[in-house]
Amino acid sequence: MANLCNLDGVILPEADARIPVLDRGFLFGDSIYEVVRTWGEVPFAFPEHWARLLASAEGLRMALDLDQRTVARRIAATVAQAGHGDSYVRVVVTRGAGEAPNIDLAYATAKPCWVILVRPAPRIAGLPAKLAAVDRLRNDRRALDPATKSGNYLNSVLGLAEAKDQGATDCAMFNAQGELTEASTSNLFVRVDGVWCTPPLAAGILAGITRALLLAFLAGRGEGVREQHLRRTDLDRAEEMFLSSSLRDIAPVTHWNGRALHGGGPGPRTAVLMPAFAQHCAGLLRDRYAPAWRALVAE
Repeated sequence: MANLCNLDGVILPEADARIPVLDRGFLFGDSIYEVVRTWGEVPFAFPEHWARLLASAEGLRMALDLDQRTVARRIAATVAQAGHGDSYVRVVVTRGAGEAPNIDLAYATAKPCWVILVRPAPRIAGLPAKLAAVDRLRNDRRALDPATKSGNYLNSVLGLAEAKDQGATDCAMFNAQGELTEASTSNLFVRVDGVWCTPPLAAGILAGITRALLLAFLAGRGEGVREQHLRRTDLDRAEEMFLSSSLRDIAPVTHWNGRALHGGGPGPRTAVLMPAFAQHCAGLLRDRYAPAWRALVAE
């Protein structure tokens, strides 16, 4: 087993992979990406991740030169060769190497560069989080829309660093209007007045794959759930909170701004939801995602 990289169709050890110094992803963060977790060798929710990759490319005016099946087969080959079982898969597409270190798209004449990183899946699903509000604002949608999953992640890098300065493990970031957006790499669900609330896309957030699954899952269980704008005062009086992402699933928030919640453990309703959602996802994998994946990569 090894950490592998598929670089433009060639599988090699991660440590041996190289891109040109004029690659626009390296120079300008001019890239997009997706992170997918595999269960066995099957990527969970791959159709949704692919659709979001296409939307990110459109948001950056990036023309992709590979189709879904080609990328899926590259992922399958790399995951199989790595032999990790459950894997972390990161698909990165840069605009390619430019003719000069110039931001003008007129200099971006090369083909996109496709990088697929495969590592063992980190065991962080359900790992508790200590959350802190930070002063750094989420990027405005009119500047660099957080709905575009680009390689320019400095906003989250610095937000997370500021939260760790406070002794937290993750940050809660707000927009210029004082509305909650999300954490550094996760969406956030907050239980207020008996209803699970999560910020709407208009607040300036990534359209999380797990977030969307949870909205349907919670409604299907008869839980009160809605997308609505939230402010810091709502988090201060929240009954429970949890983070959601492809790697975390449901991660209970056990501390808010240094204050322990529920004795420093998951909220009671969150504790019930965690195994139930894991079982729900296992059913989706079996009935929806595994058959679709096998059909996609079939010769």
